[in-house]
Order: sequence, then C-alpha cells, then structure tokens
Amino acid sequence: MLSTDNWCLKVAERIYGPYTTKQLEAFATEGRLSSQSMIAPAGGKVWRPAHQYPIIAELLSGEKTKTAKNFGRNHIPADHHALPDGAISNFVIILDVLSGAATRLEHIIRNLGPAFRLTDNVWTVMSEQSVTGIKNTLAPHLQVREPVFVIDTKRGRSDWQNFSPEMHSRLTKSWTRKAA
Repeated sequence: MLSTDNWCLKVAERIYGPYTTKQLEAFATEGRLSSQSMIAPAGGKVWRPAHQYPIIAELLSGEKTKTAKNFGRNHIPADHHALPDGAISNFVIILDVLSGAATRLEHIIRNLGPAFRLTDNVWTVMSEQSVTGIKNTLAPHLQVREPVFVIDTKRGRSDWQNFSPEMHSRLTKSWTRKAA
C-alpha cells in the first residue's frame, strides 16, 4: 500500500526521500519544490509533476511559497559595487569529479576566458559571462552525479547544479541572505 503522507522526489534521474508532506511544504517555501518537480508517493513507480497531486498543488499555491527564495543567487549587500552583466568578472569553479574526468572539462573552462587550474577540481577564470552562464556552459559536459559550484567573486553571486536536495538547502542557507 502506498502512503500519501510520504513522497519521493526525482531530480536528474536520482530519487530522494521519502519526505513527509510537511517536509515538501518546507521545500516549496524554500523554493526547492515547484509545480513541475517530479514526485511520486513513497513506493510508487509513476512520477508526475507535483501540481498533479491535489494535496501538493494546494501547498504549492500557499502564500509562503510565493515568497520562495531565489536559490543559487547571493543577494548583494547595499554597499557592494554591482557590475553590469557583460563586464569582466573573476570566477571560482569547483567541480566534484574524478581527477581524470576533470581533464575533459579543461578545454571548455579555458574557452570561457583566461583560466588557471588551482587543483584537479578547482579553477579560477576571468570571463564576461554571468555565473549562471558559466554553470550552463559546463552543465552539459557533467554527468548526473558530478556537482559544480561557481562563484562570481566580483558580483557576489553563486550558482550550482547536481547537488542533492539536502546539500542544496545547506548551500542556499549559507549563500543566500534575506534582503533588508
């Protein structure tokens, strides 16, 4: 028998959970669960967008979820000089891939702009792209279980991909500050 108070999430072909409905509500409030997130009752085999389950659609339409955080973006302090998009910025790229696998990304990173490899999986690069642009350039070349974390050191922004929901939440809490 399937339990409707326990749910699993499917992200990039990986399954997470089970989570209670209350936990999914918290994920929605934090912006980690959207109407298009693929979910199934714990033990279920049929994955559907979250909005197709009435109980989940109801919590997604709640007032709390309308103020969900913008994950992967660090709010810039008022005294920070924000650079316009297109201006050259310095980035730190952190990959979680096997040492040998990092070499397959080297030419892609070097095509972004002047780059320096600090360690097997850590690079600095200077580029006119945005932090999301750099992440999106790398993402198609990463496997599902290869996370990437990109930091724009001049604009005070960050973006990441392929982290578990729990790690995503921790990153968000440490990198996102509520606007004053």
